[in-house]
Amino acid sequence: MQIATLKQAVNNAPYCGDECGYWEKGTKTVLCIIDGLGHGKGAEIAAQAAVKYIADHLSESLQEIFAGCDRELRKTRGAAGGIAVIDEENGELRYAGIGNTRAVVVNSETFHLGSDYGTIGGGFKKLTPETISIGKGALVIMFTDGVEEVIDLSRYDLIAVDVHKLAEMIIKDWRVERDDAAVLVYKRR
Repeated sequence: MQIATLKQAVNNAPYCGDECGYWEKGTKTVLCIIDGLGHGKGAEIAAQAAVKYIADHLSESLQEIFAGCDRELRKTRGAAGGIAVIDEENGELRYAGIGNTRAVVVNSETFHLGSDYGTIGGGFKKLTPETISIGKGALVIMFTDGVEEVIDLSRYDLIAVDVHKLAEMIIKDWRVERDDAAVLVYKRR
């Protein structure tokens, strides 16, 4: 698996409320991006609780993970988040998100995956998972709102780029200075 994560706290503070996680489970790869509401220690606590909950429930469906994570985060300030489950064997990606995190898949085309309104830990009305096919070499780029909502990926050589270098360039080129930021870049084998 080729994967890179990078996060940066606002004003280089000691706490970062944005987190990433990734796991391999059998023929599946699970990716997540979490943005604890606000920033500082409370945001970091919420984001870390969400990542831990996801890690402990990888076998569940996206609906079950989000519902359980919503219950778990009710004792925190809450978070926005997105989860992608990649079926490596069948070349499919299933994604769902709540709040203002972003996910882009670069395959033969570029797909911007959607998130539903709400807050994990504060309740949300619906969850709308999307499923798309992804080929070998496809890129999945997930990021928080500490990165501009729309990033121009045409600036980068996405075929030859190293995932770590791409994560660094996205933070450098598209970072919003007033918030914590995190980016996760995954390249399918």
